[in-house]
Amino acid sequence: MRRRRTTVAAVAAGLMTVTAGCGLVGESGAATAPSPEPTPPFTARTVAEEIAGFARAGGLPPGDTSTAGLPEGDWRTCVAPWKGDAPAADAAGAFEATVLRLRQHDWEIVSSHAEQDVTYRTLAKRGWKLYARHYAAKGPDAGPTVSLTAVEDGCELPRRVRSDYEDPA
Repeated sequence: MRRRRTTVAAVAAGLMTVTAGCGLVGESGAATAPSPEPTPPFTARTVAEEIAGFARAGGLPPGDTSTAGLPEGDWRTCVAPWKGDAPAADAAGAFEATVLRLRQHDWEIVSSHAEQDVTYRTLAKRGWKLYARHYAAKGPDAGPTVSLTAVEDGCELPRRVRSDYEDPA
């Protein structure tokens, strides 16, 4: 009788091991089902809202998101501009804090460099390039400014506009 209990216990333990390995019994590391919610589209509006939110969180004041003064055209639907004055006390810090927040939300650095009074960061995410620029003060009346302009991949920009956004290096 003792031998039969041992055999039954061994068979039961083996069965539990096999079924647990198949995910049938109490496996704590089982994969979760994918979310039924699809990833929302990454449109010019959602990109613009994301940029403005991260700029504020980084310590920058509200910025201008208009394309006023630039050439007319369909290109405006695939661009999300943001430009604003940076706080004079720590303009570079607010710029870098904004870039850090962008990176923490899946924007990847494509290039990074500085030339004279301008710091350049180019980031990419889900079919968009973000051209981030920090312009240091250039005189007694001019304060530091930050420009964060996202351009959708494949967007046909006018030459005048494209030269403002592209990296010089």
